[in-house]
Amino acid sequence: MPRKARLIAPGCIYHVMARSLDGIMLFRDDQDRAQFLRLLETYLRMDVCRCYAWALMSNHYHLVLRPGESGLAPIMKPLNMRYAQYHGRKYQRRGYLFFDRYKSIASQDQGYIEQMVRYVHLNPVRSGACRDLRALDRYAWTGHSALMGHVSRPFQDTSTVLRKFGRSIGDARAAYREFLAEGLASGDEDGLWAVIRRSNASQQKGRQPGCWVIGDPEFVKRTLANDRARRLRVSRFDRDGWTLDRLCAEVASRFGVPAEQLGRRSRGGDASAARKCFAYVGCRQFGLKGSQVAQHLGVEGATVSAMLRTGERIALERRVTI
Repeated sequence: MPRKARLIAPGCIYHVMARSLDGIMLFRDDQDRAQFLRLLETYLRMDVCRCYAWALMSNHYHLVLRPGESGLAPIMKPLNMRYAQYHGRKYQRRGYLFFDRYKSIASQDQGYIEQMVRYVHLNPVRSGACRDLRALDRYAWTGHSALMGHVSRPFQDTSTVLRKFGRSIGDARAAYREFLAEGLASGDEDGLWAVIRRSNASQQKGRQPGCWVIGDPEFVKRTLANDRARRLRVSRFDRDGWTLDRLCAEVASRFGVPAEQLGRRSRGGDASAARKCFAYVGCRQFGLKGSQVAQHLGVEGATVSAMLRTGERIALERRVTI
C-alpha cells in the first residue's frame, strides 16, 4: 500500500498519532513521560506551534496541533528521534522504536477542534488507565487535567479550547467536561473518528482525500489545491537551480543592502529586516530547513524560528515574493 504524502496545510489543525514497534512500551514510568513532554515543549516553542490536546498511552501517543507554515515535520521528526535516543540509552536497546512514520490528518477548525480534543483526552478512560471522568480530571498524562486547571502545562493552549465552550473559565470547564461525558456515553465511533482510525491504521488508499484532510467539501478541495501548488513551487525552485547565496542576494537587493550584511547580526534598519525576510522566504517559500537558513545567517535554529513571524509580516509589507 502506498505511503500517504505529507500534506502541509497552514492554519489547519492536525490529529497526530505515533505508535511503537511491536508493542514496545513507549513510556514505562513517569520519568519517561516527563522527558517526552519536555522534548515536546522544546520543539513546539521552536516552531511556534500550538498544542490543543495530547495523551500519552503505553505504546502510542496522540497530539492535536496547529503548526506553522512549515507543517509538522520540524516538530515531529526531531521529537520522535530525540525520544527514541533517550529510550534506547535508558533501556539499553537498539533498533527502531516507532512503527513506521507518525500518522497525521488535517481538519478545519469549525466544530472539529472540539471533537478532536474530546477523542484524544478520553483515550485513558477508554483504555482503562482511568476508571472514569473523575479520575481523568487529575490524571497527569493527558491535556485534560490542564484544561480542568489541576495541572499546569505551559506548552498547552488551554485558552483557545476553553473559549469554544464558554466565556468564563468556570462555565467553559463545566461545558467542556459535559461534552466529554456525552462523548463517553455515545462512543464517538462514527463519522470523524471512523475516518481518523482508518487513517491511523493505514487502511485508506493514498489517493483518497480523506487520507490527508477532513472537513466540508469546499475546505477539502481548497486545502488539497493549496498543497499541490506548494509542492509545484518548491519543485520549480530546485529545477531552476536556486542556492542560498543566490536567494540571499535577491532578498538583499529588495531592501537595498549588500548581500554580505545578511550574514551579520544587526539591530533595526533595512539589514535587520532583510535578515528576517530572508529567513521567512527561505523556510516558507522555498521549503528550506531552518538549520540551513540558520547556518547561512550565523544564528541558532531557535533564532530562525523566532524570526519567521516578523519576517512574514515584513515580506507582506514589502511584497517580497520570489
